[in-house]
Amino acid sequence: MIFLMIVPSIMIVAIIFIHEAAKSFDVEISYISLAICAVLSFVVDIAAAELSTAPNREYFLKLFLLIFVAAAVVTAVNKFLEVKK
Repeated sequence: MIFLMIVPSIMIVAIIFIHEAAKSFDVEISYISLAICAVLSFVVDIAAAELSTAPNREYFLKLFLLIFVAAAVVTAVNKFLEVKK
């Protein structure tokens, strides 16, 4: 239960920090994209715990695919939001 309280608070601080750091490098990243990234990272974390108890090649392949899809979704959303501006 404490995990579900700590993770969102850390993610909120990380989102604000990453957004400000990106602005200092003149890179536009929307808060929506960062929030989606946080949610998907939480989903990947939970899925990784549920996928397998013993890490093997199949486990790492599934984990890689989950991370790759999450990154592709966040990148597509950020690109869409930047074009929309």
